[in-house]
Amino acid sequence: MGWLEEITKALPVKEIYKDAVQPAAKQVGGALEKTIKTARFVLAPVEYIAAQYDRWERYLERISEKVPEENLIEADPQIAGPVFENLRYAEEDSLIAEMFLNLIARAIDKERVHEAHPAIGHILGQLHPDEALILYILKQKQYFLKESAQLNRQDNTFGPRVELKNDFPIEKLNFPQNFRLYLDHLYSLNLAWIRQIGNQEPIHDEDNKIQVGVHINNIIELIGFGLVLASVCIPDSIPENIIETAT
Repeated sequence: MGWLEEITKALPVKEIYKDAVQPAAKQVGGALEKTIKTARFVLAPVEYIAAQYDRWERYLERISEKVPEENLIEADPQIAGPVFENLRYAEEDSLIAEMFLNLIARAIDKERVHEAHPAIGHILGQLHPDEALILYILKQKQYFLKESAQLNRQDNTFGPRVELKNDFPIEKLNFPQNFRLYLDHLYSLNLAWIRQIGNQEPIHDEDNKIQVGVHINNIIELIGFGLVLASVCIPDSIPENIIETAT
């Protein structure tokens, strides 16, 4: 039995594919049949699902390259289910798809299955492609961010922060204007954050007598579950077939 048969046995792909192309219900009349067909075209056309079979085979080939044949075990449905559900909607040659494949590779590798936490698949399914790229870039190193905030003397509070210097290569993102939004979302998922380093530095007026604000030095880095993702499913380098070209 070859590697494709072995890995297919370890994954519930046959069942997933079978379920996808099964009739939605027994034919009980022309009107009902038409309704069912309409629903299929709106939600998940049978023809489209069937056309994806070659895509699943390519996914299996990529997974097989990540797991020694002698290590193959059956995948936990809690992991395999969300992975293959999300792969239906991911771009085939995308960083997110590669991350999903790395996760399922851990789930069918008896030596690394302990790394495949079920929550990872659900978290990956919530990521924007730009956010996946941010995590990949942050796996390589931390980035420096310098901000300032003006002092409001009426209530002795500091106003909104103004970015002065950001070493993160935001130009690599599809929507660089969303960088802070992405970081807020990644922080909510316990994946990455902006961490202040050192004390805030006071800014004084021209006479150097009155404090008018502060400078804040920060580091952008992975945290918590982001470190888990980095070790489990974020590649060390982006494969040639992947669309994103971060360096």
